[in-house]
Amino acid sequence: MHGWILDCYADEVNNEMVTWIKTSTGMERVADREYRPCFYVKPSAERRQDLLLGLKEAGVEHRWEKHRTWLTGPMEEVLKVTPRGYRNLMPLAKTIDKWGCHRDHTLFNVDTRMDTRYFLHRKVFPMGLMDVEKWKNLDTPFRLDYPMPELRTCELTLETSARRGMPTMEDRLKRATLDDIVMEGKEADILELLQQALRDKDPDVLITDGGDSFHLPFLEKCAERNEMELELGREGGKRRGKGKSYFTYGRILYKPPAYKLRGRIHLDKGSSFIFQEGKMAGLIDLCRLSRISLQDMARMSPGSAISAMQVNEASKMGSLVMWKKNLPEDFKTAAELVACDRGGLIYEPKVGLHEHIQEVDFTSLYPSIMVRHNISPETLNCDCCQDSGEPVPGLGYWTCTKRKGLLGRVLEPIVRRRISLKRLKNEGGRRSEIYDQQAKVLKWVLVTCFGYTGYRNARFGRIECHESITAHGREILLKSAEVAENRGFRVLHGIVDSLWLSGDGDIEAYCREIGQRMGIPLVWDGEYKWIVFLPNLTNGAGALNRYYGAFQDGELKVRGIALRRRDTCTLARELQQGMLDRLVLGEDADGFRHRIPEALDVLDSFVRDLRNMETPLEKLVLSKRITRELNEYRQKNDQFRALCQLEDQGFRTPPGEAVEFIMIKGKEVKVAQFLEGDEEYDVGRYEELLFRAAGELLSPFDLGQDRLRDFYRRNGAK
Repeated sequence: MHGWILDCYADEVNNEMVTWIKTSTGMERVADREYRPCFYVKPSAERRQDLLLGLKEAGVEHRWEKHRTWLTGPMEEVLKVTPRGYRNLMPLAKTIDKWGCHRDHTLFNVDTRMDTRYFLHRKVFPMGLMDVEKWKNLDTPFRLDYPMPELRTCELTLETSARRGMPTMEDRLKRATLDDIVMEGKEADILELLQQALRDKDPDVLITDGGDSFHLPFLEKCAERNEMELELGREGGKRRGKGKSYFTYGRILYKPPAYKLRGRIHLDKGSSFIFQEGKMAGLIDLCRLSRISLQDMARMSPGSAISAMQVNEASKMGSLVMWKKNLPEDFKTAAELVACDRGGLIYEPKVGLHEHIQEVDFTSLYPSIMVRHNISPETLNCDCCQDSGEPVPGLGYWTCTKRKGLLGRVLEPIVRRRISLKRLKNEGGRRSEIYDQQAKVLKWVLVTCFGYTGYRNARFGRIECHESITAHGREILLKSAEVAENRGFRVLHGIVDSLWLSGDGDIEAYCREIGQRMGIPLVWDGEYKWIVFLPNLTNGAGALNRYYGAFQDGELKVRGIALRRRDTCTLARELQQGMLDRLVLGEDADGFRHRIPEALDVLDSFVRDLRNMETPLEKLVLSKRITRELNEYRQKNDQFRALCQLEDQGFRTPPGEAVEFIMIKGKEVKVAQFLEGDEEYDVGRYEELLFRAAGELLSPFDLGQDRLRDFYRRNGAK
């Protein structure tokens, strides 16, 4: 019998691994009580006997084995520790770490995911076709065209009484909808009908939008007050995580607690970045590559996926994975820090309007550098190649030429796979949409793999790798710019892996030459009939990543403006889109300039509607991310006022979540969910948003925010 592993998790109560397998006849539940997870300890010589005595007294199974404790190096004697039960693993590891005063004992394979451990142990991967009886996969993770199971999906939506304007756990359930089935009536009746509908439809995947943060916990609360048992999975019980606020790439984000079902996948599309980017095809592809179950992968980031792939590859190489990695940055002098601590190369853009511009960029530049130049924590400045290693430009580092590094082994097939998927997508056909979804997910995996080399908590991060990658990137962009100028082009702008060129050179020949010389494909993205590079608002210099332009086929490309930002209102985004719809009709620079009055007519109509109080409130909603707790605010800004309103109604908004509000008269705000429909918005403040959005597009033409504001104050809207 053939099937696909849909889900896998540890049942800590019964000390077994539970696997749900989708077959042609339905779902199979397989429980394995023989598998016992373990971890490893490399004790210090001084505390070795104390550790052995402590384990013996505690009755914990342990024995000595030989393993490699780093990606390179000899086999070492380590202690294999096997806890009595699944739930004892982490507490026992923490106890041993404490016995060693958190410094004397080195622990390995402690926090590896339980499903990933099991998949590696059984030599299988999720969502791959397998022989169920033999537990043997019948395809490979990197296969391009592979059979996928026909998953039955249902989408669940709820409607509550929302007595305080926003749904709360104390509200009553008014209506539940499962696909086309609408259930109404008493709360207990709705719950009973919902469970019956789930049994009848028997979906493999239950899709919600906000199910982790509200819908499923709310249903559980409804069941409690009606003294009912709620069973949304294929068997009783649930797996509930904890919510947390966290800081990443300069932003505070909030991750709601995961609400995972048993035997059925709960997919909260509202909190799944991977599903939003790659839909089900992209999500399944990443499950196969990372060996992480579908229900868990849906709640993870691309960075978690690439980290899992690295752990899997290290295990295949015969290496244990350190629990609390301690790989400090190499000592550097001040001069060395100045040379090393730099990012990608940037050519400052020439502010203003340009016509007939070519855009080229490298395919997965940084991952390709890591593969081509063998950059990995164990290959950088290796002992075996001090005199024969490949030099890193300008840093005095070198990389190994005798063995392939971990990062290269992980990334090379991913880079090749993404290139192949993009080619297949461009060829068209019935699977082109699937190829596109899979390629989009891999793009984010490749983007995050570079950042993880400099991330202090990454299992295989090392800041010198990060520095080496950017050093090679700077050298590549410099050489590419030099070749471009030799071929009759002029560099208008360049940022990390992209160049914008003016001139009459042969762009295809140029891309071929650079690809051959650098060993990394340079792709021509297209020719702009015109492009506008915008100035920095503070000093007037060219902004590094704020521009808009129109390709020859009329397709617009915009970066960094209000149209692309989530923290502005629909009104401002619609204004910019309307103005761009007029400007894109210009076929060259002169045509663009002739369309500017038409773009200003769009602004005039928006201002007129705003002043006449004809703008719908839903277009004025602003969304701002909360960065701290309410009592930590020192300035009484709009976010603070919105949070106060929410708290007055009994709602807590953790840091990382966003609040939505409109600006009303008196320089006050009103939380969007509390709107009653008769509020008067603050015309002046919303006018400023319009002038800012229009001025952002037209600032290179002496039509910035201040000039537009002054004009409308003197003349008003037409």
